[in-house]
This record gives sequence, structure tokens and C-alpha cells, in this order.
Amino acid sequence: MTIKIAIADEHTLIRRGLHAMIMNRTAHGDDTVPGIFSISGEAAATSELLTLLARYPTDILLLGYTLTRSLNDMEGLTLVKWLGHHYPTLKIIMLSPDTNPLIIRLALEAGASAYLSQHINETILRQAIQSVISGEVFVEHSLMNTLFHKRAANEALSPRETEVLRLICKGLSLTDISRRLHLSIKTVSAHKMRAMEKLGVSNSCQLYCLLAKTRMFDIAL
Repeated sequence: MTIKIAIADEHTLIRRGLHAMIMNRTAHGDDTVPGIFSISGEAAATSELLTLLARYPTDILLLGYTLTRSLNDMEGLTLVKWLGHHYPTLKIIMLSPDTNPLIIRLALEAGASAYLSQHINETILRQAIQSVISGEVFVEHSLMNTLFHKRAANEALSPRETEVLRLICKGLSLTDISRRLHLSIKTVSAHKMRAMEKLGVSNSCQLYCLLAKTRMFDIAL
């Protein structure tokens, strides 16, 4: 049985690293995971990924949380949900720098079969692939501890509030976020203000300091 794997991430180094891990397993005849792996393709942008999936049958998708995209393209949770609807048999393994427990939960609820950090090695990647092939859900062990044993302050945030904060941490303005999420600037601002209230901060400076201190999200510098 040949297992076709696609890799999508905005960073070339991550795509090539994952590719090398997969092909290294194949070259050394690792029999802990049944079947032969083949790479159906790589994508850096959302549009490239959708073209790849339309052209080549794919069993497993290694998906970075963010892709190179125009403001009208999908990424993150929105993309996972869309893929689940249009490719119901596709197993999605999400890779992200975010170890926020709410992000992990939302990704799994959106349809991801596994969630990994960007610090994985071949062993963890192999375990994740084996799990999703078997129809199981896999979360990296270190993230599992975060998911079930830490009461993070941002667990009370709604999915939309969480997404707004994540995009703020990526350096997007409220105008950019409104375009990306197809919301009005007023609505985006309201999500930000509600998130600030829940987190107990009264201004943007305090919010940014809290996000940096708690490392809820990967912050663009």
C-alpha cells in the first residue's frame, strides 16, 4: 500500500525538512508504519495546495498553520474546516509554532487528525502518521501536557477572539484582519476589546506585554 503525503507550509526549510524525514524513513525500510510513503507534492501557498489536492490523490496532509497567501485566501482553522468538507478522507496533521491549548483544541475540533509543534523529530512524525493511518487522533506528548494539565488564562476566549489575537501577534493591523476574516473593522475591534476584558488588560500596550510574556501565540518580530 502506498501512502501519498502532501506537505504545505510557508517556510521552504520546514517543507524540505519534513520531506527529508519522510524519505529517510522510506530509504531505511522502517516497518513500524505499514505501507510505502510517497510525496504527492509540496505547497507554500493556499492556492498551490488547493491545486495540488485537485490534481493528485493525497492520503495525508502535513499542514502548517500559516501559508503564503493573498488576503482572500484561507489558512489556519478556516482552511482545515474547508478541507474537511471537500476532502473528507484526507488526514490532516497540523504543524504550528503555537502551543496555545485553545488553538490545539480548535484545530482538532475543526477536523485536524493530529497536532504537532515545529520541534518534532522523525520518531514523533512517524508516531503521528501511524496514528492517523489507524484512524486515531494524535497530539505531541509535550503539547498533550499543556492541553490537559494547564489552565491557561485564554481558555475563556472565543474562537474568533483567539484568531484576532493570533493575527495581531503576526503583525497585522485591524484593517488587515478585517479583510482576512471578512469582517468589518468595527467587529474585529469588538473581538479585540472583549478579549482584552477577559484577559484583564485595559489597553493595547498591556495586551501586547501579556501576549509576549505568556507566549500564547508565535509573535512576529
